[in-house]
Amino acid sequence: MSLKSRLIRDLKKDRETLKTLNFRQKARFIFDYYKGQMFILFACLLFLYYVGDLIYQSSQVIDLQGFFINDRQNLFPAEELIDDFSAYQNTPSGHRICFEDSLYVDLGSSNEYNAASQEKIVAYVAAKQLDFLIAPEELAKYYANSFLLYDLDELLPESLKEPLQEDFYYAKDGTGQEKACGLNLRHSRFLKNPVYDGAEDYYLLVLSYTSRTDAMVSFIEYAYK
Repeated sequence: MSLKSRLIRDLKKDRETLKTLNFRQKARFIFDYYKGQMFILFACLLFLYYVGDLIYQSSQVIDLQGFFINDRQNLFPAEELIDDFSAYQNTPSGHRICFEDSLYVDLGSSNEYNAASQEKIVAYVAAKQLDFLIAPEELAKYYANSFLLYDLDELLPESLKEPLQEDFYYAKDGTGQEKACGLNLRHSRFLKNPVYDGAEDYYLLVLSYTSRTDAMVSFIEYAYK
């Protein structure tokens, strides 16, 4: 039987089944039977949205872009940090700081929100639009092995490197080279927030391709003011 014939047969069968169900049963049947297709459609629509957002951003002057992942305690409130950091570094008119704190990633889950967050991170890294990300230790180590990251020994000036050296996270990056891939933020302003319960450390990772190194260094300075 051809694919077309099978599809016609299945649709006829589904119509006959739906005739015997009430409204709630119909809704449940459609969800259970077509959830795979619905998820694929949802993922495609999200991908198109992210592509459109990236195209829009490419026409903007962005000084720095970062994602805060799994911020359960609101330690990195994006809107507040955009305003505060913009003032700290005197962001010029017509330039933007872009932070996002709504992403959630669970490496053991495949639910829609988790998948959407992962898709956005990968899309922005692939487009070389993301400068840094901040994530809990498990995720940070996962990304350190997945992405090419800036060596903090090379990025930071001596005035910052020396006092922060004890908080450097050394690991092999995507090329197999060991370097200072991340920065444990345990002594930063963010984790001095009284709501922080100390249950997990957060790490800052800088993507290797970033050309916004001055703003990146400025943000790290700001994190320890």
